[in-house]
Amino acid sequence: MIPTVESIRREVVVDTDPARAFEIFTADMTSWWPSAHHIGSAPIERIVIEPHRGGRWYTRHEDGTETSTGFVAAWEPPGRVVLTWQIGADWKYHEDLVTSVEVTFTEAGPGRTRVRLEHRHLDAFGADAAAMRGTFEEPGAWTATLDAFAARAR
Repeated sequence: MIPTVESIRREVVVDTDPARAFEIFTADMTSWWPSAHHIGSAPIERIVIEPHRGGRWYTRHEDGTETSTGFVAAWEPPGRVVLTWQIGADWKYHEDLVTSVEVTFTEAGPGRTRVRLEHRHLDAFGADAAAMRGTFEEPGAWTATLDAFAARAR
C-alpha cells in the first residue's frame, strides 16, 4: 500500500557525538520533552523508553499513573531508534493504532551529530490522517520537541 499522507520530517544538528545524542534522546527524555506534551491527567514524573526491541515507551506521572505512547520497534545505538506512536486523534493510547517515529543519529563533523526524525505511517490515523499530519506539522509539535532536545544536548 502506498502512503497517501506524507511523513513528517525534521532534523537538527547538535554539538555532541552520536552516542551521547542517542543517550540523551532515549535515556534522558524526561529532561527535554516538552512538559505539556503528554496524555496523562497529572504532570510528568518520568518518560521511559525501555532500551531494547519490544521495550515500552511510556510516561510515569506524578500521581503514580502510567500512560503508554508505544513500543521500541528498533534499538540500534548509537545510530538509530524506531518507536511506535500509538496515540490517536483523541489523544488516547490505542493498541491497534501504529504509526512510527524513526530517529537517526549520524556524525556531522567532530563532536557534532545530525539528528533526523521521521514520523511515518500517518495513514493509520484513517479519517483523521490529514488533520493529525497538520497537528504534527505545527511549530509547537515535532519542531519544538526537537528544538528542546537540541537545547538539552548543548
